[in-house]
Amino acid sequence: MKYHHKTMKIIYKIKLLIFIFLFLPVKLLLAQKEDDKRMKIELIVKDGKNTTSSALKSFTTSYNRTLVTSEKKTPEKAPNHEEDVVKPFYLSMDFERQDIPILKAFSDNRTGIDVLINVTDTYGKLPSRKFEFKSAVMDIMTDQVVGESTAAYITVGCIGLTIDGVKIDP
Repeated sequence: MKYHHKTMKIIYKIKLLIFIFLFLPVKLLLAQKEDDKRMKIELIVKDGKNTTSSALKSFTTSYNRTLVTSEKKTPEKAPNHEEDVVKPFYLSMDFERQDIPILKAFSDNRTGIDVLINVTDTYGKLPSRKFEFKSAVMDIMTDQVVGESTAAYITVGCIGLTIDGVKIDP
């Protein structure tokens, strides 16, 4: 009987050690991943005399040359008709939660505001990036609330885009 009791204790300790060595590192790794944001993305909106900034989770930029070659006009060809001006550059921004000052800046300005996005590697291994958008106008806004989490997305159309000093012509 003594032998059986000792064996059970050893088996219990072995199981405990296996659990600690297998599952604890996974928990630590996941906890580290949540707190570790390697890329810092800062949004700066310049609305005339006001400047507002916010942190982004992510962003996507795109360019559609087809829009420029369609019947709509570039700003140079339609200087007095803002609604006729094509905006071939798009910026979709992903926020942790809705940033009310940023939303207000886009909502209050229908003619376009300048947007700057700075991307910095917090590890210092990758070069910083700079994205400049000219005359951005809000096209789409989504505010999402799910249980314990929230998210917000804003998509803007722009007439000009410069990426890391390279101006992309429409």
